[in-house]
This record gives sequence, C-alpha cells and structure tokens, in this order.
Amino acid sequence: MRVRVAVMVPALALAVSAVCLVCLDARRSALAATATAAAPNGCEFPTTEAGSPAETAWRLFVAANCTAKGNQLVWETWTEQANVYPASGAPAHLLARRLHGSPLALATMAKKAGLAAAGLPSSDCNPMTSPPGNVTKTTICEEVYLDPQAKQFVLREGFEFRPGQTKAAKAGNTVTFPTAAVEVKVDWIPGTDFTPAFTCDNPPKGVHVERIGGTCYAMAGMHIISKLAPNWIWATFEPQSTLTNPNRCVTFGQCDDPWGSVPPTSTGASTNQSPLLKALMQSAHLAPEFYNYRMDGVQTEFGTAANPTYLGNSIIEGENVGMKKNTASCITCHSVSTIQNTGTDGINTLASMPTPPVGPEYAPLQGWIARDFVWSLGLACPNGPTPPPNQIGSMQTCASAPSAKTKTPKTPKSKQTGR
Repeated sequence: MRVRVAVMVPALALAVSAVCLVCLDARRSALAATATAAAPNGCEFPTTEAGSPAETAWRLFVAANCTAKGNQLVWETWTEQANVYPASGAPAHLLARRLHGSPLALATMAKKAGLAAAGLPSSDCNPMTSPPGNVTKTTICEEVYLDPQAKQFVLREGFEFRPGQTKAAKAGNTVTFPTAAVEVKVDWIPGTDFTPAFTCDNPPKGVHVERIGGTCYAMAGMHIISKLAPNWIWATFEPQSTLTNPNRCVTFGQCDDPWGSVPPTSTGASTNQSPLLKALMQSAHLAPEFYNYRMDGVQTEFGTAANPTYLGNSIIEGENVGMKKNTASCITCHSVSTIQNTGTDGINTLASMPTPPVGPEYAPLQGWIARDFVWSLGLACPNGPTPPPNQIGSMQTCASAPSAKTKTPKTPKSKQTGR
C-alpha cells in the first residue's frame, strides 16, 4: 500500500499541475485578449475627456494626423473655413484656395498702421510680423478646418451667413457647438524661405512637409480645439526643429506637457516622448516625423486678472502675428468672439482693446451674444454695419470675394511627402 500510495501521489500532483497550467494558459489568453481589446486605437477621436487635458489633447492630435484617403491627413479631409462661410453666398465648390493669410495677423498689422483692416487677403499668404533670423522671404500661410460635426452645426443653424447670427443675437440665443466639434489651425512656411532652404524631396528631419500648389511647405505650427470641455480644450503643437521652429518654448516661455514629454517642461531644448505617447502614435501608425512634434501646452480654464493663464505658439501667434510673452491666451481671446443684434461683429471689440486679452472670460455687453469661442464665425457674409474709423467691419471683405457667378480655378491636388 505504501508503495502504491507513493506512486499515486506524484501522479496526482502531475495531473493537478497539468490542469493548473491549462488554466494559467487560458487566463493568460483571456488577459491578452482583454488587453488587445482595451489597447487604444490612436486614429479614433476621443468622445469624452481622457485622464487629463494633456492626454486628451494628444489623442486629438494623433487622430487628426492619421493617414486618410488620398494620402491626406484626417483633418485635411474636413472643410476649410473659407468654404464653410461662403462669401457673397457663393456655393462652397466655387470658393477659396486652400491656403490664405491669418485674419488675426492682418488685423494686427492694420491696427498698428492705423488703418481699417481688410479680412482675408486676395493672395494665399501674408508676410510674417516677427520673423526669426534664419527666415529670409518671411512668407507664412494659414488654413483652418472644421470637422464634420462643427460644420454641420454651423450650416444647420444658418450661421454661415451674418443674418443667421444676427437673428440669434436678437433672440438672445447664445451659440453652443456640439461636444464632438473640433477645429484645426495649421501654419505653413515655404521651404525656400529658410536658410538653409529645403525641398520636399529632402525635408528637415522630424518635420512634416507637403507640396501644395507646386510649393514645398513645412508644417510649423498646429492648434487644435475641441468642445469636449465646456470652455473647449485648447492645445498647440510644434516640431522640435531648430531650423523651422527656432523659438519653440522661448517666445512664450517654457513648454509644459505632463503627459507626452520627458521631462514635462522645457525651454527650447529637445525632449523625449513619454512611453504612453509613443504607444499611442504606434497604434495609429503615424508617419515617423510626427514622433518629433511636441505640445507647447494645453488650456481649459480661465485665469484671473491677477493670475492669468497663457498659451501661445511661437509660429502661429509669435512669428505670424508678432505677439510676445504674457500676451497670448487662446481661451480668453476667443471668448471675445461675439455678435451684436445689429450684426456688428465682435472683431470690432477685439480691435479696440489696447492689449490682447488675457485672464478672465470676456462678458458680452447688452444686446450681444457669445459665439462659443469660435472666431471663424466672423467670416460670415455679408459684412456687418460700417464700423467706426480705424476698426474692422468683419474678418472678411465680402464685397471683394467671389460671387456665385464667378468660377474660381480648382486648387491643385496636394502631394504629401516626407512620410
């Protein structure tokens, strides 16, 4: 009996071990399947705020810069603002070229010159207000895209034309975009304007470039705003390149990114990606150059007059508009986007301010309504009432825009390289 028992115990132990191994393998397989299912798909836009504003901002950036049809980036498949707000009522397919100047830069330059500002320029781009030393021709181009949810809201409410906004102001109806709404602003600089110059066949390392209308441009700055937060999420990004972005994290002070950057703060020096950000970009199969982009900062709340919050991009607000440290606050500036019940645009209010607004939220006066922080609504035509001397009637000179009978040549299809 002892011998038999001695033989049976090891046999039983082996059987139990085998069962346990099978159970362990099954558990590992289940955990692996769960992990795979839970793994982030970087090309999916977040539908709610993530763990932090910085993480949410990066998820928006990655999803927006995924590759879409026609070798475009996702945001390039949306609608450029000039085609959302059809000048003089022209159908969208007859309207503007892809690139244009910065309305804010043009308004700022006009104000400094003591002139009434025009809106969108007749040419594609505008000169830089504050170019760095390594830029010679100082050309800078801009475009702003509304995602389908933002565009559909504007069209559904009739806000693409000024009378629709005026009607809302007369009724006292504050504009409120849907939570899925996203806008992307991108500033481009031609490769020929840098010293040394570059082409799309030989782009600078870690910089996204595209050939647009026969010219190679560097994607030097990107703003992303998302309505996932009540006051929107405001985030801005630049590549780590001393050629295209020599003043990154310098013009407006240190950059701060607690989720995507190691170390989280920097004053111009290059940083590493966090493992979380790298994994997110890998899940989206993002083009290699985007791994070199960094977030300057993210804004979701207002500051106070005594303790304002700031956010600016060394290209978009710095080189293009000429703004300086402690003058740029995306959230506060955009809170001035308003319209009066007479059709007068809030751009007049912004133009009359002695300094750029920072700190607390702007409170509209009696007879005005807030437009949910969205300045592109100022592009609606026809123009508002004639403004006071040296002020701006609207962000767009509707009288000089194409009419419904005018056919504008189609923009050449963009070729993207450096991927």
